[in-house]
Parts: sequence; C-alpha cells; structure tokens
Amino acid sequence: MKNWKILFVLLALSSAVWLACNKDVLQPTNEGPMVRVSFAGVVVGEQNKPLIGARVRVGGQAVFTDENGVFRLPEVSLPANNAILQVEHTGYFSYSRAFFVEKGSIQNLNIQLLYKQPVHSFVATQSATAQVGDARLHFPANSVARADGSAYSGIVQVHARYLDPTDPDLGRHMPGDLRGITTGGEEQTLATFGMIGVELSTPAGDPLQVAAGEQVELEMPIPAEKLAAAPDRIPLWHYDDETARWIEEGAADKVGDRYVGKVSHFSFWNCDAGFPLIKLDGQIFLENNEQPLTWASVRLTIVSSGWHSYGNTDQNGYFGGGIPVNETLLMEVLYHSPCGTETLYSETIGPFQNNTTLPSIILQLQNSDALAVSGRLLDCAQQPVVNGYVQYDYGFQLQQAFTDANGAFSFTTLYCNTAPLSITGYDLDALTTSQIQTYTNPVSPLQTGDITVCTGLDEYIQLLFDGQSYLYTANVEALDEGGQTSITSESAGQYIWFSFINSGQTGTFPIEGFYAFPAADTLNTFNLNTTVTQFGGPNQVITGTIDGTVQIWNGQNYAVSGSYRVNQ
Repeated sequence: MKNWKILFVLLALSSAVWLACNKDVLQPTNEGPMVRVSFAGVVVGEQNKPLIGARVRVGGQAVFTDENGVFRLPEVSLPANNAILQVEHTGYFSYSRAFFVEKGSIQNLNIQLLYKQPVHSFVATQSATAQVGDARLHFPANSVARADGSAYSGIVQVHARYLDPTDPDLGRHMPGDLRGITTGGEEQTLATFGMIGVELSTPAGDPLQVAAGEQVELEMPIPAEKLAAAPDRIPLWHYDDETARWIEEGAADKVGDRYVGKVSHFSFWNCDAGFPLIKLDGQIFLENNEQPLTWASVRLTIVSSGWHSYGNTDQNGYFGGGIPVNETLLMEVLYHSPCGTETLYSETIGPFQNNTTLPSIILQLQNSDALAVSGRLLDCAQQPVVNGYVQYDYGFQLQQAFTDANGAFSFTTLYCNTAPLSITGYDLDALTTSQIQTYTNPVSPLQTGDITVCTGLDEYIQLLFDGQSYLYTANVEALDEGGQTSITSESAGQYIWFSFINSGQTGTFPIEGFYAFPAADTLNTFNLNTTVTQFGGPNQVITGTIDGTVQIWNGQNYAVSGSYRVNQ
C-alpha cells in the first residue's frame, strides 16, 4: 500500500498527465480510479503550536481539529491521483493540496498554516510599495477596488507572506504540491524560485481586490545559491485553492538578483520552471522488515544542480514522489530525536528512465535504539476506540498514532534513555482522554496493553449543525446574572455564545440568545432549548444539552443539537 508522501520543494507528487481546457477552466482528466482512503494528522501554527478548531475538508466530509490540533476524517471515496484536502482557520491563509493515494491507506499529515501577517497599509488613491520579507509589491494609484468591483478610496490593508524556496519546511505550509497547469493545458511538476501570498482588505476586514484593468508589480528575490540556475524569463503561476493546482499566467523577468512581473489579481503567486518526471517510491525499515520507520525525513538532492527536497515517511515507512528523468540523485534518510539528528542512510541513486520502486531499505542504528510500541485503546464500556489516537512524547516533539477498527495502535520510533516516553490516548467521538502512561526505560518491543480512555474534557461545548460536529474548548466560561445564564467559548477561529433563563435550576428552558461561528453565524431565527442536567453553585459544574432548529439567511432550516460542560 503506497501513498505518495514526499512533498517536493523541487519536484512534487505528480506524473506527466494531460489536461483538458474548457475556456478559462483547466481541470485534470487523468484523476485515476476512485479509491477508499482516510486522512488524519495534526495542524499547527508557525510556532509549531497546535491550532484548535481548524476546519479540515476532504471529499464532502469536514471535521475540526481537537485540543491537540489533531484531526481524523472518515474514510471516503476519492480519485487516486487527485485526493484534495483543504484546511481553513480564521486569521490564517487557507491551505489545500492534492495527494496521490492508494486504496485503504491512511494519509498521516503534519500541516503548518501561515498567519495572515499585516505588512502595510496605504490610501487607495495613492501609489504605494509594500515590503513583504525580501519581496516587494508596487501598487499604482487607484489600483484597488471593492470585492464587487466598485471604486474604493479608503485605507487598504495588505496581508502577505513571502515563502523562501530554500526553506526546508516549505513542504509543510506551501499551498499545493507544486503541480502546475500550463497555458497549453499540460500538467507539470514545478521547481520554485519563490512564492508570495497576498490578501487585501479594508480596516473593517472587508475583502478588496485589484481593480479591473489594473496590475500590481511584484518583485521576488532569487536566492544566491539559485541565481546561476535562474533563467532570464520564467513563467508566473497563481494558486487555485479549489483544484489545488498552480495555473500558469504571465511571466517574470530576471532583473539583477530579482524576478519582476505584473499580476491582475491576488492569491499565492509563484516563479517556477516546469519539468517532466517519473515516479520513485520505496519503504524504509529499522533493523528488519517488521519495523517500518515512521516520520523519518527523506532528502533528495539533484547532483547536477544542487536542488533538494524533503518529505516524511508514512505510518508504514513508505515514501514516494516525482523525480526528473535521467538525473543522478543523492538520497539521505534523516531522523530527529532526543539523540540529535542522525543521518541514517546516504546513497547515490539513479539516473532513472522509468517509474521505479526501490528495494526495501533496512537501516542499522548507531547512536540510538529502535523502539516498537503497540497497544489498544478502550472506552468507558471497555469497547475499542475506533476513532481515536495516542499522542506520544519522548522529549523532542509530540507525534500521533491512530487506532484501527479494533482500537489497536502501533508505531516505531528512535529512542534515547535520556528522556522518558509518555503516551496519552484520545477518543475523538466521546471527547475523552486517558491517564498519561509513562515509561522510564522502555525495552523494545513495548506492549502497553489496554489503555482506558474515559476521562472527559474538563470544559467544552460541542455542537452538531447540518451534520457537522463543532468542538469549542478554548476559554469556556459561564456567567449567572439574576437568573440568566450565559455560556461562551472564544478563540482565534471559533466563537459561541448562548443564554437562557433558568434561575439556577435544572430542567428544560428556551434559549434566549444564540450565536456560533463558524457553525451558524448567519441566522435569521432560531428555536432552541437547553436541558440543564447539572447546575452547581460558584466553582461548581454546569452540564446540559442543546436541541432545536435554526433558520439561516436564505430561509433554509437546520436541526441543531449539542452538549456542554463548564465550570462556574
């Protein structure tokens, strides 16, 4: 079961396929067969802190990340060559990527979202230059309009990010997998010389756009180590979030150590050269073919040019992606642990003329030990936790392993005796956790046995709206004033508030006020009740449920249900 995990900075997950052109819309036609696949992983911000409440969508299914930034989507049917995942969180640039997937596989992902950093503001009637890291944007006077195309003369706020093509973390947060569609409709793999993402808004947050007939000039630096290889003229590509493709549109010229071009709209823009390619994949094990190495970094360097890329092995030790035809590559396997960063493997491979599967790579360790861990998660009724995971911490970084249909989990990692190993189980359906399991001097193979996941979240509000589940866990508060109770939860990406009059009593009461973002922020009317099952005094717990209907702005009615637990 191979899934294409390496997200190449130079060459991404792609093969040379042809696309149909329908007016201005270019769509892949070689999407492959439909296969059943699931996605799971963690979403973090730029400080590698988990993002709670990020919305993750795949194939019509949507979930929100939990208190650890972790998500798991149910198995869905998707095109094998074009399984598109999308992630959104208030205050961050949206993220999407198309994956090559295999039947029955679990795509284990580590996604980093980029903050919409405000970099400049100016009056729309005046020309302006916005500095974006080492990149620049030059706005002519009167070049910005409202979203509906009408004239705008107020303050323009510029939110932008420049992405350095030499950043080893580029594959974690860049949009797409560097598959691009040329003006002729051909899909290629791209070698990036730099990217920039831009959004414009009013001070109130209303979106703005480049005015019709106007263009904004962008300058992007060429890294010193790439300057000699940079062509004098290079295609410009903008990112389409829905198709998860870079679309060729215009070109940029090399002026000194920068690329300069003009664009008529904003999303992410990219200076890239395209390459034909073939596929390379393989599997990496520790010491024997029974212990796949998960979360190892695989680095490929094209010997002739020095371009390199990074990616991670999946839960089965598999890696794969696109490589250029007839190029010699240096392949290295790196692993980061409390022992330090080890180069576990270094070998020159290729050149290759056809799709290639490498023989299994079995690594022998020098400075650390392989630790194979397995166990099972059970719920309060001692039944398997099917939609769950364990988060393990060995003194370096948190990682996750997900349960199967029997509640079983397993993983293999590198381990040093300098730090204890701790494991905590989570049930994504019941919103419960286990006690922390700590192992001071574990011996491989480590069998944890059954771990009971039966400790509820201390405070939360859970809402089911239009078939989608929303979990609010940040800053949950309750306020009781004169018999009216208000319950809220607020974070950067989520907010919920509702109130009811219960005079400190348990029972069923009508909800007097209700607002929930992003679940139901455009309501006309609502008919909701809450059943308060526990209502303690100061410093006591309030628990209850929510049920009823709401009507949104277009007159559509939806059923709503939920539950809450909050400390006064």
